[in-house]
Amino acid sequence: MAARRSAAVQTALAQASPGTPLRDGLDRIVKAKMGALVVVGDGPDVLNICSGGFLLDAVFSPQRLSELAKMDGAIILAADASRIARANVHLVPNPDVPTSETGTRHRTAERVARSIDVPVISVSEDMGVITVYAGPMKHVLEEIRAC
Repeated sequence: MAARRSAAVQTALAQASPGTPLRDGLDRIVKAKMGALVVVGDGPDVLNICSGGFLLDAVFSPQRLSELAKMDGAIILAADASRIARANVHLVPNPDVPTSETGTRHRTAERVARSIDVPVISVSEDMGVITVYAGPMKHVLEEIRAC
């Protein structure tokens, strides 16, 4: 189980690493001084905690991700981040799952990642910080600095 979670964390970090389309989209959100909640995975476990929103099933692009972040709610991506499955989704994770986070977006991200086996990315609107949650792990991405 621990090895599988470690692999999930590594996959999530690789998907959000510099130079990837997902990271480009996340950086666009930070530059626009917006926040976001992005779930990387759209299987039955994810759909069971989704309420409302819009079914999109659109090809992923950094521009689409940043435009959809203007709406409230979570953005649900395919597990390989190649498609945007849903947007404007209200996530309803188990409120009994412990969290150390204080902000609503980050609490939700941590609870979802601890509850189901999917990485969740939270972009802080106030701090401009991108955090990846996978299982019990939390990893803050370093800012990409221009040369």
